[in-house]
Amino acid sequence: MKRLDRSFLIGALLLIIGVIWGFMMSGVKGIEWLLLLSGIVLGILAGIVQGWAIAKSKLGKIGRGKKTLWVIGTILILVVLKVAINVLIPSYLATSQLGIWLSIVFAVSGLLLGRSFYPSPSLKNSKS
Repeated sequence: MKRLDRSFLIGALLLIIGVIWGFMMSGVKGIEWLLLLSGIVLGILAGIVQGWAIAKSKLGKIGRGKKTLWVIGTILILVVLKVAINVLIPSYLATSQLGIWLSIVFAVSGLLLGRSFYPSPSLKNSKS
């Protein structure tokens, strides 16, 4: 039986907590859920890029500097895109402090879920 990846487990738990938290907040309506979904999708894409960079670095195909550039660059792009979306589509998520934290929880859960989609090369060859 395969061992569940730690990044996937933490990302899934954060997503469940975020969904429960979102249902408990009165200001989260239809458009806010779509914005939260966009945060998850952007986070998953950023996590996949980070996983790719880390795996390439472990295989020796890119250097440590390029790996760091990819990892930090994807986080910066994720933050810039989320801020741009919140500015262009003003909603409860952008105007309340709890809404901003909820948006961060969803983006981080997506990042961790995306990171778990690209396992490191050493985990592929090991037996569980």
